[in-house]
Amino acid sequence: MRTLLIAPLAAVALLAAAPNPSPAPQYLDVVCRNTPLYVFQSGSDRPMRAPTPDATMGQRFGYVSGPRTTLTGFEFYETNIVVVEPGYWPNAHYWISRDCAIPSR
Repeated sequence: MRTLLIAPLAAVALLAAAPNPSPAPQYLDVVCRNTPLYVFQSGSDRPMRAPTPDATMGQRFGYVSGPRTTLTGFEFYETNIVVVEPGYWPNAHYWISRDCAIPSR
């Protein structure tokens, strides 16, 4: 009978001691003086520089996903800025290099 009580108590103690996962980032803060935005063609792992003005230090964008790693080892975060150029799939977003953006809450 005593062992039956100890098992549930031990399980509750383990759950209470488990660390809470850190909350997901909501924003990307640009930390480089100037950095280009990129787009990924559908089915491609190679980013292309977007024909838009560069992002500048201090700008903040919404965080969607990432980092996405290319075959050459570069990493990019997906922003919440919708691509406006023709020829991209609906709801495509611009991406920014991980070297110049820091996720934040």
